[in-house]
Amino acid sequence: YLTDYLSEQAVRAIDANRNRPFFLYLAYNAPHTPLQAWREDYEAVAHIKDHTRRTYAAMIRALDRGVGRVLEALRANGLADDTLVIFTSDNGGANYIGLPGINDPFRGWKMTFFEGGVRTPFFARWPRRIAAGSKALEPVGHVDLFTTAATAAGATIPTDRPIDGVDLV
Repeated sequence: YLTDYLSEQAVRAIDANRNRPFFLYLAYNAPHTPLQAWREDYEAVAHIKDHTRRTYAAMIRALDRGVGRVLEALRANGLADDTLVIFTSDNGGANYIGLPGINDPFRGWKMTFFEGGVRTPFFARWPRRIAAGSKALEPVGHVDLFTTAATAAGATIPTDRPIDGVDLV
């Protein structure tokens, strides 16, 4: 199951690099087609009667478990407070998976410019630098990832060209 495999590899990378600075890009494909889930996760959301929605929810459950494993690996290695973790998605839910209302209350889907297609979650966690519960008052986008990560790593931002993103920290 790819979600679990990616989580395991991320944990292994954290363990292997715990004594030096590292960058880990963990690009889960869940929830994405094909919609597939472990029976245990599917049964854990038995209150959802629609099979497709239930499978989707089970995939979210596996994703949540994987993110938890990564955060636990950071904690177990003494890295949790000093590590910037960003959780985001590349687009809103897709209309071809057969789940009407998956982006409610927003209109539109993946591959549209309506809010249901472009509005995505974006969370950052860095306990030593970002106060819990902080909120950005301006719109945030993937264009901000470069400047944020570079600044967090102490890198110098190029000045010989325009850089569109801003440091979110």
